Amino acid sequence: MALLSVDGLVVRFRTHEGTIHAVNGVSFDLDEGETLGIVGESGCGKSVTSLAIMRLLPKPAGRIEGGSVRFDGQDLLACSEAEMREMRGRDMAMIFQDPMTSLNPVLTIEEQMVETIQAHRKVGNEEARARAIELLTIVGIPEPENRLRAFPHQFSGGMRQRVMIAMALALAPKLLIADEPTTALDVTIQAQVLELLQRLTTETGTAAILITHDLGVVAGMTQRINVMYAGYIVEAAPTAELFAKPSHPYTVGLLHSIPRLDAVQGEELIPIEGAPPDQRRAPVGCPFAPRCAWRLPDCWTTNPPLVPVRAAEAVVTTGPGATHRVACHNSPTPGEAAAGRPLREGFVAAPPPSAVADELAVVVP
Repeated sequence: MALLSVDGLVVRFRTHEGTIHAVNGVSFDLDEGETLGIVGESGCGKSVTSLAIMRLLPKPAGRIEGGSVRFDGQDLLACSEAEMREMRGRDMAMIFQDPMTSLNPVLTIEEQMVETIQAHRKVGNEEARARAIELLTIVGIPEPENRLRAFPHQFSGGMRQRVMIAMALALAPKLLIADEPTTALDVTIQAQVLELLQRLTTETGTAAILITHDLGVVAGMTQRINVMYAGYIVEAAPTAELFAKPSHPYTVGLLHSIPRLDAVQGEELIPIEGAPPDQRRAPVGCPFAPRCAWRLPDCWTTNPPLVPVRAAEAVVTTGPGATHRVACHNSPTPGEAAAGRPLREGFVAAPPPSAVADELAVVVP
């Protein structure tokens, strides 16, 4: 049985401007000790999915309106708030997106770390402080005995992120969710933080979900990747296979829109045209259709399910042998994926029906 099983998760935000369809039936599994990457543009539902798993959606606007989330055999959506507080930190932990604002500015690092430890373990101040010093040493903060007495503003962004990692791993949780753990950090500090996360999760056997918009970050950090767009998982595959054989036009677009070290001199990046959909509109058809160069007429009216790339293959959702799945009516061929555009002679992306065209608020290529 998987450590974490998310099945058909639906999240909505009820606002004065309308309902935001943030997550639209997301399903995935995660085994013990496994590392999963979730990638996609800002606003695609990555962070909302993680907040829903942790039951930390902002209230009253955010609400889970469908699906299930099971962690270690327990239905998280049926747990009381008191039960969730017991599990957060002890069994499941999260590194939030912005290290600059995630720590309380009026409390010392010691106060915050000791409070976290004592909230779940019956230990005295000295024992909790000793554990805090040990954790800061593990994450590479020099002179931890002295730095404990400092306030967050006395730390750099990278040091604050290290403190957040230490706090998240303080109680050796079974699951760690890292939401954009390298946001606002320079490139060298990013590399250090990612290396630290990888080493600590490997040593402790903690399962991890790494959320990012940067495919380069997940390339060397994860065993599997879910690609999200407009609240859907549009492609799921083992990491090496996703990079070698991208099968969804959105994944192809992401790979061609980032610089590569092995790029041929003079080779230009290929941007994804248009803009993400307005998620105040209920999803109809494939959400990527307005931006897709491979779209067919069916794409405007029918949202394809997530199915194996290799027809009739049994679906395996976890582990190194996980099935490569894609939600697409007209997947790019390997040659087209390499070129970043359709190569079939005479193929033209299907224009939107007139009723759809009137509603579109994005640029249609």
